[in-house]
Amino acid sequence: MRDLAVTVARSTNVDQFMHIQNQLAELIHVAEWVEACIRTSKIDCFPGPGGTVVPRREALQTVKFLFPLQFRRACEIIQTIGAGGLFMVPSFKMLDSELSPEIEKYFQAANIDSHERIRLFRLACDAALTSFSGQQQLYERYFAGDPVRSSAGYANSFDKEPSIARITALLDRWEAELGDRP
Repeated sequence: MRDLAVTVARSTNVDQFMHIQNQLAELIHVAEWVEACIRTSKIDCFPGPGGTVVPRREALQTVKFLFPLQFRRACEIIQTIGAGGLFMVPSFKMLDSELSPEIEKYFQAANIDSHERIRLFRLACDAALTSFSGQQQLYERYFAGDPVRSSAGYANSFDKEPSIARITALLDRWEAELGDRP
């Protein structure tokens, strides 16, 4: 989605606007975050049964729970960047019709011709607007089961003792250093 958004923004020259740059940065961060989690799950793997390797669960759980929200946001960003250009994207057959001269003239973008814009915006529509996109968003939300139940189960299985010990140690250290001062 990051690459698609970047390409759509460049095609219409809206990548020069700060709010679009901010949205593109958001998608760049998400792609880097997912890659970092996947790499961490591999780097911090441990031996499993029968000579297998088990990836670090926490890194993959993070992607599992946060990606569905980010995917919906990516669709929203592509909709914002594509704007009105996503409303009525001509078919390729229309380029061979009597309307071809008008399509060539009026459907070109700042940085690409009408043929390239039709290809690009049809992909953007499929990725962010069509029933395919809606089904993909629904799949991302529920492929691992009920997200509320899954999140609650994960929170309940999370070993909280190291976190509590760290905070208690910090408070003990502050108290020792500050004495009676607030």
